[in-house]
Amino acid sequence: MALIDKDWENVLGTLECESLLNGPSKRLSAILNKAESGEVIDRDEALYLVNIEKDEIPYLLLTASKLRDSGKGKILTYSKNVFVPLTQICRNRCGYCTFKYEPGEGALFMSPDEVVDLAKKGAELGCTELLFVTGDKPELKYPVYKEALQKLGYETTADYLIAMGEAGLKENIFPHTNLGLATSEELLAFKQSNPSMGLMLENISPRLLKKGQAHHGCPDKVPKLRMNTMELAGEHRIPWTSGILVGIGETWEERIDSLLALKKLSDDYGHLQELIIQNFSPKPGIMMEKYPPPSVVDMLKLVAISRLVFGEGMNLQIPPNLNPETYPMFIHAGINDLGGVSPVTIDYVNPEAPWPKLEIMQDMVEDLGFTLRERLPVYPEFIDNEFIEKDVLTRVVNFVDKDGYVPLEEVTNG
Repeated sequence: MALIDKDWENVLGTLECESLLNGPSKRLSAILNKAESGEVIDRDEALYLVNIEKDEIPYLLLTASKLRDSGKGKILTYSKNVFVPLTQICRNRCGYCTFKYEPGEGALFMSPDEVVDLAKKGAELGCTELLFVTGDKPELKYPVYKEALQKLGYETTADYLIAMGEAGLKENIFPHTNLGLATSEELLAFKQSNPSMGLMLENISPRLLKKGQAHHGCPDKVPKLRMNTMELAGEHRIPWTSGILVGIGETWEERIDSLLALKKLSDDYGHLQELIIQNFSPKPGIMMEKYPPPSVVDMLKLVAISRLVFGEGMNLQIPPNLNPETYPMFIHAGINDLGGVSPVTIDYVNPEAPWPKLEIMQDMVEDLGFTLRERLPVYPEFIDNEFIEKDVLTRVVNFVDKDGYVPLEEVTNG
């Protein structure tokens, strides 16, 4: 994302004023008052917010910030992780992906020793999250992958992930697995070692599966199937991270519908612990390399609308490494989480985007009047026996203070 322009610095500067010169429109005022009172805004109201005038956007941001402060106080969180790309072989062909490669272009998968070594190194450096990210079900497309996996003793990538999560937990670091589509049996097995898991919805629109769109040729990106996995996770009381991917050819209506689909999931099951609003970042060599990234203005509006849709209680994140110059602005839009950073590994999904330096991030947060706290992959409000298996819960409780955060210490980069 480009540096924020001077025009927007002036607009956002009004957030520091006690009052704004021009009042909001009657309709905008009604929507913001409704949200601030704790009521859920509906689809029409969310879409109205998309098209408000630029000089009205500070009112939207102020309301989102008030909601965040009401629910989360002046605490911003992050997690310290180790990124484990267990396999980069994938049966999908997303138009925006640089993570995937074909057999022969790299290792079929990481070995068990490599995973355990990463877990040990991460634990030694104070990391608490072993973040597993993989390609989707490569065993269903590539015989060479399936055969190699079977030689290792596993039939599916899920089986291998489950085993590696258990191995990681033994090294005193908590697995947080982003598997993709999963069965009920797989989710129950993951729950024995994962205090939380994740699956990005990306977008609820099946239109993006059509030829020429971002998800064409991607059987694992069918929205109904992704929602089904997350519903199963809700039934099994697994704390869950999800979110949307912004700028992959979707319309504003599809963005709002995606938020509302996740809001219904959260209302129905109560297990959605975190919502990520992730901006698409174009890269050379991908099908979508010439797609423009979403603008700062659009991202600020979308983050603020997300806060209004989900209310004060949701943990709302924007990835700071994808917004290196502008992520402090999103604190004004209602986020309360700055994602994962790693002293050990790069972001293999966005390798061009380095993690922010923790000391710099802490200073920035404090300058804005907030406290930066480290969390586990599972958020404090989900640390109980409803959501976490007994043996895992015992380990989790031993890692956190009375408020559910990693105990305070001097922030370092390892």
